[in-house]
Amino acid sequence: MFFYQSGFAQVHLPLSLGVTYQHGLVLVHSPKIRHLQGVQPQGVEINLQYQTTGTKFWHQQYQYPRLGLSIIALNYKEPTLGKSLAASIYLNKLIHRQKQHTLSMRIGTGLAYFSNHFDRRLNATNNVISAPFNAVIQLRTEYERLINSTFSVVAAAGINHYSNGGNSKPNLGINIGTLSLGVNFYSYRTIDRLVQPWPVVNHPLTFTISGSAGVKQRDDFDTVSYVVKSAAIAAMRQLNPKSTLLLGLEGFYDPSLIPRRNWDPRVKPGTSPDIKRVAFNFGHELAIGKLGFGTYVGWYAYRPYKSDAPFYQRLEMRYPITRFIYVAAGLKLHDLIKADVIEYRLGLRLWNKQK
Repeated sequence: MFFYQSGFAQVHLPLSLGVTYQHGLVLVHSPKIRHLQGVQPQGVEINLQYQTTGTKFWHQQYQYPRLGLSIIALNYKEPTLGKSLAASIYLNKLIHRQKQHTLSMRIGTGLAYFSNHFDRRLNATNNVISAPFNAVIQLRTEYERLINSTFSVVAAAGINHYSNGGNSKPNLGINIGTLSLGVNFYSYRTIDRLVQPWPVVNHPLTFTISGSAGVKQRDDFDTVSYVVKSAAIAAMRQLNPKSTLLLGLEGFYDPSLIPRRNWDPRVKPGTSPDIKRVAFNFGHELAIGKLGFGTYVGWYAYRPYKSDAPFYQRLEMRYPITRFIYVAAGLKLHDLIKADVIEYRLGLRLWNKQK
């Protein structure tokens, strides 16, 4: 039983500990990884979950989700991939509840370590994992059957995605479809859910200025690490405590385009098209407490050297350090599936307009 004592009162912490067996299948998303077809990793997951109770307003916004920490160990039983160990934080949101049954969705992200990665001399056929440390994204649907007040059985189906976002190449990434079966042990299941009044949006319009940097490798044969930089200004309109819209202008400098341009047969001899780019972007940010999850689309209005698609996408997490300063980390993509670079951003709120 998890609890802490204050004076003469005991306050129970609604925690649960879960253990599951996980069976996977490598999903072949590209002809280049057909040699991994049929690979079926197996492993174990241990997770610790906290049931939110409404002490924060966003708890009730998302129907009192569970917050968790997951550790997944997988054995791929394939010498190219070896083994992996992933640690991630996640949010488990309720979809449907009955007295003894629940259906929920889990989304999480974290860091994974692979024992075997690409090496031109020792492991040249591993074109999906090029570095020992990679980002992991988890998506999962869970069904839970309550056996008694402290014990439940869980079955789940999901996808685990591993990639380094282009920091090193080759980086085709790996997607693993998973089926899981396990048990949860509860410290205290009965909770009183608090209800809070809807907060007032005090700063509906915010202007920001930010800069980002990220490291990428151009291709499998160019081992140089290029630092990609960007600067942006944006206007953000908060619609409600959950949703904010963004409209911005952004400039990019990607030095990896220089050698690419020099070897590009489409470029006329004797010319050197500018590699700098300027883009307009638009997107939406979903707030979960102080953390913001942004999905954005951009269009290159200025792009003399046309090496990629005219549009790009970005998935970004933003967190305020102070009222006026924030940090963010995100993945920039082209064509929805081609990772370009992982960006690390520092931003400043310039001005807030009161209602």
